[in-house]
Amino acid sequence: MILTTDRKLTIALLIVLPLAAALTDNAFYKSMLVFGMINAIAAVGLCLMLGFAGQISLGQAAFYGLGAYSTTLMANRFGFEPVLAIAAGSLLSMAVGWGISRPLSRLHDHYLAMATLALGIIMYIVFANARGLTGGLDPGTSIAKFSLFGRDLSSMSQLFWVVWVALFLAAFAAGNIASNQIGRSLLAVKMSAAAAASVGIDVVRAKAFVFAVGALLTGFSGGLYAYFARSFNATSFGIGYSIELLMMVVLGSLTRVSGAIIGAFIITILPVVFEHFEDYKTLTFGITMVVIMKYMPSGLVDGLLSLPARFARGVKARA
Repeated sequence: MILTTDRKLTIALLIVLPLAAALTDNAFYKSMLVFGMINAIAAVGLCLMLGFAGQISLGQAAFYGLGAYSTTLMANRFGFEPVLAIAAGSLLSMAVGWGISRPLSRLHDHYLAMATLALGIIMYIVFANARGLTGGLDPGTSIAKFSLFGRDLSSMSQLFWVVWVALFLAAFAAGNIASNQIGRSLLAVKMSAAAAASVGIDVVRAKAFVFAVGALLTGFSGGLYAYFARSFNATSFGIGYSIELLMMVVLGSLTRVSGAIIGAFIITILPVVFEHFEDYKTLTFGITMVVIMKYMPSGLVDGLLSLPARFARGVKARA
């Protein structure tokens, strides 16, 4: 099998992450790695939706929260084992994503963005007010420690490997979708739905598929977040998280799984890096985003990969 540049970068990232975890015994740093990987899974799902199919979604926090609350409900009330609870929450998110994709399939561009934004707001209101199921804003809800076959895996060192395996599976699935005929069909739909339909591509089915996969991966990350946070409330699933996911994909890469992973870690870690510059945190964060988007509009990964070619063109032009 020929490895594309994206797959090589993804494999390299999956190798680097355990090495980074092994280099520190600090629980906080390991928690940032774990949280970054959880965000990366959701970002990979949005990358498929936005980068490959052109489906702009500002409601991914709804699926994130749905995955987290469904996982908690399955574990607390029905006694599901953690892996089964996460799987059930992910499948429920996928089913909801597939269901709403049908009425949304006729919308494009900012109309689709506004519709998904409305979905995110509605679901946040539901999460905040359905206190019997979610605990609302106060006191929220909690879940037992993550375990597998009766073994406690709730420490950050152990949970790291659980989430790393989850990221590996998500990246592998997304990479296969992106590199086969389905990925090419999604790119055709993104370029022109009418042209894609004229060559026999079922546009509605393609949009429903990518929306369902995006919801599945986001719900999956939400279930993992439930076991990561252990105690949370509806504020974790507001529209702000949907915007953060969008920034992860736009900054990393719209069409590379590796870029979505890198973008997820950038957005996860930057607020911590700027913690010591509290007075200038928002300004510094904003300038960083603007610089990357200005000089690398296709994403950080694509921009860095294109630097040698751009440098060669500059040298040739001066000669």
